[in-house]
Amino acid sequence: MRKTFCILSILISSLTFGQTEFCIHMKSDIDIDTVSVNSFNLSKKFTSEFVNGTAIVKIPSESSDQYSIVIKNKRIDGWFNSGKIDIYLDFKNDNLTVLKTINTPVYERQVNYFNEYKKFLEDKSTGTDFIKNAIAQNDQDAFILVPINHYLKLYQNDFKELKFVERILSKQPQSTKKHSIYEMIESRLERLKEIKQIELNNYSLIDKNGEISKIETQPNKKYTVLDFWFTSCPPCIEEHKQILMNPNIFNDLNAELIGISTDTNQEKWIDYLEKKNVNWKNYRIDKSDFDKDLGIWSFPTYVILDKENNILGSYSNIADTMNALKK
Repeated sequence: MRKTFCILSILISSLTFGQTEFCIHMKSDIDIDTVSVNSFNLSKKFTSEFVNGTAIVKIPSESSDQYSIVIKNKRIDGWFNSGKIDIYLDFKNDNLTVLKTINTPVYERQVNYFNEYKKFLEDKSTGTDFIKNAIAQNDQDAFILVPINHYLKLYQNDFKELKFVERILSKQPQSTKKHSIYEMIESRLERLKEIKQIELNNYSLIDKNGEISKIETQPNKKYTVLDFWFTSCPPCIEEHKQILMNPNIFNDLNAELIGISTDTNQEKWIDYLEKKNVNWKNYRIDKSDFDKDLGIWSFPTYVILDKENNILGSYSNIADTMNALKK
């Protein structure tokens, strides 16, 4: 016999700030005794029994947050707004699903966003516009921290994009700035900004002859541009096409371009360089920690160095790199 319950929750007294009040309605084909409600930001788990099929869950939260509701070892994860909200669940055939929500628009936005992000991870050629759109759509809402975190992972080596992230974060309300994800992002930004210089002579890479080599730069050039890439990186290949169409663009700006590949296969790397007629200096990282010490996790990344190996800028595309060199 199907039953409809409104889940008993935990009343937290003496609240000192905003409150989130859940009423979770559930259709079930079995008897259910308990439910666990978890708040990501509070890092707390609450367990309660059903009482007369009706109860209210009150949690001290003044902003949207990620919650999980666990019933019979089945779990629903989602972002929900603060304030009074209703969540309708269905437990049938040992499967827990969300039927609908009321007064929590962030839930639908996060469902749509995570669907887009999943598609992006499967095919990155679709681009990242959807992430920026999500940042705009969720401005002043704590869920903005999710697309911002994804954006930071993709562009953490791009000084221009780091400033964009800092600017967006600075505009958020105090309720968002109290969130643990905000603190994590802020800490990560600070670490990224700490990397200001790299000593090239400390690293031994592999040259095109398969020999261990130091990075040789042209002493007469004002700038050195390190291009971190790999042969199976579609954006890297597109950027190389632009460079090959304008072979003198770096030389005209008193800069030398040096490729730093993360490929592990020497033959595949050499085959790419020969087939694409890549004529600028190139090295392969192999077992070196060169990329990790610079915090390179996204590709391509272009790092501009001066003659003292000070890092003047880091960018994710040729256009921004060239603009920086022209300043």
